[in-house]
Amino acid sequence: MSVRIANAAGFWGDYPDATRRLLDHGTFDYLQLEYLAEVTMGVLGKLHESDPDRGYATDFTRFVVADHLEELIERNVTVVTNAGGINPEACAREVLRLADEQGVEVDVATVTGDSVRADLDRLQTETGLCNVETDEPFPHELDDVTAAVAYLGAFPVADAISTGADIIITGRIADPALTLGPLVHEYGWTRNDYDRLAAGVVAGHLIECGTQVTGGNFLGDWQSVDFENLGYPIAQVERDGTAVITKPQGTGGTVSTETVAEQLVYEVHDPSAYLTPDVTADFTAPSVEQLRENAVRVTGMEGRAPPEIYKATIHYESGYKLSGSLLYSRPDALAKAREAASILDRRIDMLELDVDETHSEFVGHDAAHGPTAPPQDDHNEVMLRYAARSDDKAALRRLGMEFAPLSMAGPPSVTGLTDGGRPSPQPVIDVWPTTVPDEAATPEVITYD
Repeated sequence: MSVRIANAAGFWGDYPDATRRLLDHGTFDYLQLEYLAEVTMGVLGKLHESDPDRGYATDFTRFVVADHLEELIERNVTVVTNAGGINPEACAREVLRLADEQGVEVDVATVTGDSVRADLDRLQTETGLCNVETDEPFPHELDDVTAAVAYLGAFPVADAISTGADIIITGRIADPALTLGPLVHEYGWTRNDYDRLAAGVVAGHLIECGTQVTGGNFLGDWQSVDFENLGYPIAQVERDGTAVITKPQGTGGTVSTETVAEQLVYEVHDPSAYLTPDVTADFTAPSVEQLRENAVRVTGMEGRAPPEIYKATIHYESGYKLSGSLLYSRPDALAKAREAASILDRRIDMLELDVDETHSEFVGHDAAHGPTAPPQDDHNEVMLRYAARSDDKAALRRLGMEFAPLSMAGPPSVTGLTDGGRPSPQPVIDVWPTTVPDEAATPEVITYD
């Protein structure tokens, strides 16, 4: 026996036809869709504040449920997704509305209990809500918080699947739990099966970012990859935790030991101790073997007890930002771009604008890897990317009016003005990474039919 779990979304904004690619070419038992980045939670919190029916990833209902629900039900594919974001209940209601519109019977379950926003006062008093990177206590007003969530684990997902639901919608859970939850349900793994739980975490981590494990963003022989119709990944996992990572035949991309190894260490702080609510996984233990073309076997996973805390993120309003760009061509492209940035800095002082900080990047010279080595001044073209931040929205709006005049009143050979030449201020939702005691979040499964 093996369980086949496919992934059709690595983030909110992934290809809307990803589910179609999998259904046309692949066979699988579970379809998972991972939508939530840290910044996404803050945005969803803000949307939920403005409208109680918002706060979830609408790509799920628009492109998966609206287009493929009937086929997924007919093929007996169970869907597991964190599309619920801040508002899994609203997402579930929309799924049921779309199902009724299509005349399709569907059972839905949600996993909630990840929000710790209502408990922030107590947690701040007891723990200080210290930043996991700097150990500093949370310095902002709690009134500015748009969302505060703990990362739940896989066992509530397994409980939701056990209700018989066709679609499981969660809020914030650890990304690999979208895979581990179905495996816990199917194989009856217990909380002390650390090696098997670690195997599920590794399999989940490998497919959670979608096509990054099938050739997308591949740093190796990337020129050999067919990017036009990348295949989305499928993890075939055995009872003992052995996993084979593959993709549907007839799709582009590639699955190799190199693509799997790159994804294995992606976004990992300590490879020997990858912390999740369910297990501490050792990502240095697995062996990666090319089984056949576009199929890689992963074995030898090891795990130990999980921490007694949950990772959590606090999302809060933190003023405004503004960003604009200007493209300068040779000769002296870098010097022109630097002078333009200096003009903007001086104009801030001249106009006495309340701007907290600015930042200039010279794309083509130093934006990605620092200054070119050896230093060069004969760039064919350089793009100035100039950004500013302030609590004063009006000050940034006025600063945005300073870009277009540089096309005629600044250094020569310029083009590429953004937003009609007047970039607009955008609100900043910052993220504060912290931890909370596991008792601070109580998972709850709710069914809908």
